[in-house]
Amino acid sequence: MQGAQSLERAILILRVVGHHNRNGVRLTDVAVATSLPQPTAHRILSSLAAKGLVAQDKESKRYFLGSVLAEFGITAAERYDFIDLCKPSMGRLASESADTAFVSKRSDMDLICLDRRLGTFPSKAFVLDVGVRRPLGVGASGLALLLGLPLDEARCVLQANAKLIGLLQMQDIDAALADLARFSLQGYALHDRRDTDVRSMAVPIRDGYGVPFACFSISASTARMPAQRIPSIVTLLKREAAWVQSLIKAGQAPEVIF
Repeated sequence: MQGAQSLERAILILRVVGHHNRNGVRLTDVAVATSLPQPTAHRILSSLAAKGLVAQDKESKRYFLGSVLAEFGITAAERYDFIDLCKPSMGRLASESADTAFVSKRSDMDLICLDRRLGTFPSKAFVLDVGVRRPLGVGASGLALLLGLPLDEARCVLQANAKLIGLLQMQDIDAALADLARFSLQGYALHDRRDTDVRSMAVPIRDGYGVPFACFSISASTARMPAQRIPSIVTLLKREAAWVQSLIKAGQAPEVIF
């Protein structure tokens, strides 16, 4: 009985942290929201943090959902074919943008490109090939999968991939964190590959706890993707990400008409 009560309290606290995951939540607010004594809330949060289920920002002391929940989200999504789940969205993205659409998923410290759909104006230089792994932090998709993570966790990921990131795009950790801060406010990531004149934009797909575990992206030549076109592309990406998130939340996969 006591074990069941502890589990219920832990789940309740995770729900509160998840609800406030964008800005984090203080211990006092968790205690108030759950009607738990502050020492009890602190003890449970400490246990959850030790298991990677929550993370505490060292500066603000606010709590955020941890990286282990991102892994759970990936596993939960695999109870149905995630690629099939995304096919209708991929078709709409490629058709309505006329450019190349991608869906990628996080795998530990990397991302994997799951699918690619060509529009009527496909990019001559593919940003990602299906099945290719890239370190998180590289390109629009690699940055989008870090949006919304606590600063300390994002820094840890970038530090783990620092050498790979440096080889691929010569970008240091501080610059990447500055990009993340800006992109988090915008709700999307943007990356320009000057060697191929390709511009990419990506929007995260979040699990039921609000943790990014996959993303949609669109790539096109910089000539086809001027600044004034960015808002309309971002709107498409956010719409399809929200659609997939609603299906995941409902626990059902749609009929795939392809």
